[in-house]
This record gives sequence, C-alpha cells and structure tokens, in this order.
Amino acid sequence: MLETFERLDTASTCQVASIVPSGLALPTRTLEPGQVLYEADREASSLYIVNQGVLKAVVPTSLGRDRIADLYGPGDVLGLSSLDGGNHAETVVAVHEACLTPIDPQQAMNDRGLRDYVLRGLARQLRRSREMLDEAEMPVGARVTRALLRLAKQFGLPADDQQGGVKLPLALTHEDLADLTGSSRVTITRILGELRSEGALAGTRGVYVADVPGLERATDHYVMQVL
Repeated sequence: MLETFERLDTASTCQVASIVPSGLALPTRTLEPGQVLYEADREASSLYIVNQGVLKAVVPTSLGRDRIADLYGPGDVLGLSSLDGGNHAETVVAVHEACLTPIDPQQAMNDRGLRDYVLRGLARQLRRSREMLDEAEMPVGARVTRALLRLAKQFGLPADDQQGGVKLPLALTHEDLADLTGSSRVTITRILGELRSEGALAGTRGVYVADVPGLERATDHYVMQVL
C-alpha cells in the first residue's frame, strides 16, 4: 500500500485558489514529488483545486501493472468521486511539488461560481479521457507523439531556442511515458530517439523541447506505417 504524506502549508508560496470564496477554503495542502494525495478505493471526501505543480493519476490494469490515466496541472479539479460520495477510482501522486486547495464538495455545489468551475474542469478531463481512448487504437509511435502534443498544449511554455519550440517542464521518466501510452520503456526510448533524429523533439527529462509541427508530421508517419 502506498504511504500518504501531507503537509499543511500557510506560507505565501501556497495560496488558496482565487476561484474559492474565502469562507469555503480549507487549509492548503502541499505535496513533494512522489507523495500521494489520495489512494484508489479510499473514501472520497474532498475536492481539490490544483494551484500549482503537476500530479499524475495512476490506475491498475488487468495485467497487474500501473497505468497513468491522466496528468493534472494548475486549474484542474481532483477528487471528483466525492461529488457522489463514492471511493476514489485512481491514486493521485505529485510529479512536481504541488499546492492544492481542498474544498467540501457539498459547499462547492452550493456556490454557483464554484459549481460552474468544477463542471468546466470535469468537462476538460472528459475531453482528455476521450482523446486518450481514441489514441488507444493507434500505433504506439502515434500514441507517444499525440501524448507529447497533448502535454505541450496542457503544460507547454515558450522555449528559449527562438525556433518556436515548446518546452515541456515535466520530470517524466521513460517509464512514466510508457505508463501514459500503454507501451514499454524500451519502446519509449526507441521512439524518443527517432523523434530526436527527425528534429521533432530535443532535450531530456524535465527539459524536453517539442517542435509541434514536427510531432504532427511524425504522428502521420507512424499512422501511415500500418496502413
């Protein structure tokens, strides 16, 4: 069983999410990389708005290995199972140091502005889940390139190369990318090497720089290989 870590943080670096009325906010939570926000099959009693940082949702597969179901960043809403009083469907772990604002789900649903925010967050997550479901039928190379494109859209920052690249400030290992795309670490290493040789990707873990048009071309290439 995963051990859960928690640290209450009232420092100025971890402020309550601005969307949350002051009367509804609970003490913020800060997680270090690798620490667990909540575990699958545990009772869901709180919503969480991500103020800063990156977290991953981990679910088991029928083959007994973990799969990364999604990555969450600033503005995302976690703990949605608390809305119907159920148990968490996933284990959520911090990838980078993360700051979150917990909210009582009933109070959130009684506040119109907060309720609308939570519903929009749910819609974004459903769209990402649908995209990942559609990608499951693609060749593994295309799954990797589509995942990188999605991460670039969700977390990307302008690169310093003046070439229009997008920096991915994510400390994801090859194993993480394998768990995210349903492939193996060896396959990920091979595909990342191919993308580097084609100029679609540069850098290494934590400092990847993606060339978005290059990744789109690579996606088409991997799909055409199996047609």
